[in-house]
Amino acid sequence: MLKRKNYWMLFIILLLALTSLSPTIELDTGIGSRPPHQLQNPLAGTDTGEQEIPTLVIQVTLSGDEFRELTRISNNYTLSTGVQVTLSNTPTNQSLDELKEELTTGANPDIVMTAGRNIPDLATRGYLLPVDVYRSVPGSAPLTALIPQMQWNGYDWGVPLDVDPYVLVYSKSRLSELGMTQAPRSLEQWNLLLGSLLADTSKPQYLLSMDSLEPYGYSLLLESMGLSLEEVTDEALLWTEQARSYFYLTGKTNTQVWEMLGDGTLALAAVPVSEWRRHGNSTMGAEAPAAAGNGQSYEAMDSRFFALPAESGNPEAAVDWLGYMTSSTAQLEWLRSTERLPALDELYRSGAADIPWLPFDPGVLLADEAAAGASTQDEQNRAAAVSQFLTGKLDTAGYKALISGERLE
Repeated sequence: MLKRKNYWMLFIILLLALTSLSPTIELDTGIGSRPPHQLQNPLAGTDTGEQEIPTLVIQVTLSGDEFRELTRISNNYTLSTGVQVTLSNTPTNQSLDELKEELTTGANPDIVMTAGRNIPDLATRGYLLPVDVYRSVPGSAPLTALIPQMQWNGYDWGVPLDVDPYVLVYSKSRLSELGMTQAPRSLEQWNLLLGSLLADTSKPQYLLSMDSLEPYGYSLLLESMGLSLEEVTDEALLWTEQARSYFYLTGKTNTQVWEMLGDGTLALAAVPVSEWRRHGNSTMGAEAPAAAGNGQSYEAMDSRFFALPAESGNPEAAVDWLGYMTSSTAQLEWLRSTERLPALDELYRSGAADIPWLPFDPGVLLADEAAAGASTQDEQNRAAAVSQFLTGKLDTAGYKALISGERLE
């Protein structure tokens, strides 16, 4: 009888123990309730009330001074948001093929920097994410000339950092000796200048220096004739074919060009305005052939863009950083520190971008909105065609065929 009472006592103790534990036992019935890959705000609080702060990896191509300035502005962003940013600087410009290789097999940064003319090719081939899908980037619209580079299929695929227009530079005294007081403004004037140059047989002479790897120098030459890469005449192409043996083809940062302008062996040079700022002096003139307010887009203009790689791990946070770094305030800071021209239309129209050293009216960089849709030519195809045409690998017929996408026999 005593043993049976002991069993009942043990049973009651066990029952009381289970009852005290049962309120803490819950079943998780929410499994699978959240869709996979759901986009969330990376700065939003977690379920525990804590903030999950992302880390951004950004790859750029800048000079040493430019990289230090970008780092300074980015550090201010980190102080205001808590988002950690790792900046990586590639000292030399990557080719488009090298960038594609990096985006395919590299460390997959959240943001990359590249030339504006690379954006359409990268976007259409699936290497990028559309920027405006994740968030509208604050700030005003970019310069009209940049819009065709950043838009495709109804989306924006990049955000411009700055622009570098090309200008025609010359020695004032040397051009006067050749019978001109300013850079040629028509095909006829270019022909006259070439004739004057050939009449002087005292030393080797070059008519014009251009970068053979970029289309902007040749674009500037055509603009001085009232033409463009989109609208070029057979007459201008045939003249180029005949005159190209008097072109000095080089890179856009060759310092020898400035020595040649000084000693008179080179009549004119098509160079980025940043190079003019760095090496030009009072003995030289610099002109942008396009007329201010003519409604046409300034075609001879290099640009640098930020873009989101397709494998970006934090696209929402990356777009927040882009909005901060390319805002009107940051663009003016960038201008003051680096003297690289801003890419925002508003800064020129309002006069906020005061650039006293600029050798032309900044109004030439503005264009009507209708001009934004004018450029539909494939940027990479056009650049390759210009390079081959200038170096003699294509004649006029071959150039026209390559530009139009035809196969050469």
